[in-house]
Amino acid sequence: MLEIRDLQNLISLSEHRHFGRAAAAVKLSQPALSKSIQRLEKQLGVLLFDRSRSQITPTAIGLEVIARTKIILTDVTELRRSVYLYSGLEIGTVAVGVGPAMSESYLARALAIATEKHPDTQINVRVDNWQQLSQWLLDNEIDFFVADIAEWQDDERFVCTPLPTEEFVWFCRTGHPLAAQQNVTQHDLLRFPIVTPRMPIWAVQWFAAAISDLESCHARKKMIPNIQCESYSILKRIVLSGDAVCAALTATIKEEVTNERLAILPVDAPLLTTHAGIVKLRDRSSSPLAEELIRIIQAIADEANTPLWSSGDRDESDQSSLL
Repeated sequence: MLEIRDLQNLISLSEHRHFGRAAAAVKLSQPALSKSIQRLEKQLGVLLFDRSRSQITPTAIGLEVIARTKIILTDVTELRRSVYLYSGLEIGTVAVGVGPAMSESYLARALAIATEKHPDTQINVRVDNWQQLSQWLLDNEIDFFVADIAEWQDDERFVCTPLPTEEFVWFCRTGHPLAAQQNVTQHDLLRFPIVTPRMPIWAVQWFAAAISDLESCHARKKMIPNIQCESYSILKRIVLSGDAVCAALTATIKEEVTNERLAILPVDAPLLTTHAGIVKLRDRSSSPLAEELIRIIQAIADEANTPLWSSGDRDESDQSSLL
């Protein structure tokens, strides 16, 4: 095994062509430098320098070894620099998985802050349902994910850190038959196409309870959701194009509601809230950049989420509109 120190001594001797001056440059005694060069020659099995009383001259093979050694030492220097910079959050890459609902929440702000604080880093973001995200995590394709954690809290492979809950609202296009109703039930929702991202078990059970109370055979056979898509951009277009209804966080539809293109439905039913959290693998160490991003996400999540309306804009009769 070649020693980095011996390679550094080789370069020093090639530059100074004198054992005394080369030894002084690397802060060694002359005998120590001589032993270092001899050790290197023995390991490589070649003579690296022709020695005489008047001069020290690299051999032909010595010149080749010196040229390659300079490349090796440059790479070693860059390796050490990279490790230092990664540890110091100056450079690096982190891959993050995000559930569809959380991709429309405060996570975008967290990502923006992270890139502003560490402009020479790179953050790769993947958006998909919680099952796909967990598989990516197990396959080492992402460092952590932010999504529904209801399925994984008891799984010993993962470490789940809950985030503050947020409420979902049901919405439809302006002019939808349900938009004029003062009160909308779960049964009313079931009369129309339902479009959502892939639902976790707790959300499926929310509908199952309503379906079990219906006598209609058609309702009992209804597929939920009718359209499943992990992109809220597409889901909103579907809702705007017909009579489908969808559930989302208020931030997802704030602009369309403000522009009166979408309407929030006053659904009279148990609340649907997020079960979101940050999920990491228990047996995998996180990079400093990943830990920094997690800290930023948690800090922003702990802030009060901005509601669609301020408290002064809503009265008690409006509270039923949050589902």
